[in-house]
Amino acid sequence: MLDLLAYPFFVLGAVFCAMNFYTSFLRVPLLRRRGVPREEIRHVSGAPLLGTVFVLAGLPKMHEVPGMVPLAILLILIDTGGPHWFVGTMLFMAVRGRRPNA
Repeated sequence: MLDLLAYPFFVLGAVFCAMNFYTSFLRVPLLRRRGVPREEIRHVSGAPLLGTVFVLAGLPKMHEVPGMVPLAILLILIDTGGPHWFVGTMLFMAVRGRRPNA
């Protein structure tokens, strides 16, 4: 049963990882390029943990498919809602210090 869910979990995780990356890095520049003023662009949040969790849930079966492990690693690395981004951000802010309005 879990083998059948591995593929949908992996694909769903890939979608969440890509969506988190889009909302974090690509959305604002693409909207600005279309001429939307910065003041009109609302902040949107990604889906924390879901991308990483779903990719990892699908990986035990997907590792048999050639090229899936590097793809999974890439997806997890770009998932800005993942725990590694949270830890990295907290460390960065602790070292750099928080600046208001920055």
